[in-house]
Amino acid sequence: MAEPERRATSVSRVAAGAAAAWFLYIAIDFLSHAVLLASYWKATVEYWRPPEELLLFIPFGYAAFAILCGALAWLMARLYGEKLNVAIGAKFGLIAGLLYWGAGTLGAYSALRMPPSALISWPASGTASTVLACVAAAWTMAGPRPWRRAGLAFAIALGVLVLGVVAQNLFVPREAFNP
Repeated sequence: MAEPERRATSVSRVAAGAAAAWFLYIAIDFLSHAVLLASYWKATVEYWRPPEELLLFIPFGYAAFAILCGALAWLMARLYGEKLNVAIGAKFGLIAGLLYWGAGTLGAYSALRMPPSALISWPASGTASTVLACVAAAWTMAGPRPWRRAGLAFAIALGVLVLGVVAQNLFVPREAFNP
């Protein structure tokens, strides 16, 4: 009889890790952009799509996050296997985030009209999201009952989204969304 697939690298565990990472990535992205960086987006409004148009394109960003989270979960499982843990996920996320968001921002800056401040804000917010996503993926893949852990990550992400909406309504001026 063939040896069962290693715990941290099974397809089901990687899928659960990717799902947990994606749920939290979306929540942290919303919190960082709709609340923490709202004044930045308002100050640089001339560079971005109009809000109504931007809302139509957000699903493309979330699809990109899903692909990224799936690739990161798969790569962590392949590289670390049974040794995968939260600390490794955090380190991996930091390196991956700096590389992905640093290089991606430089590439975009070379071709698009972007404010110079994007060279700091994009890699910083993207790297923070990537670190948290990789921690969630590692925690989910390395522990027992990965789909239960992914469900918990989903519940946490919903909580972060609710917190973000409340904070947005309490602390972000309405003008930040209407140029």
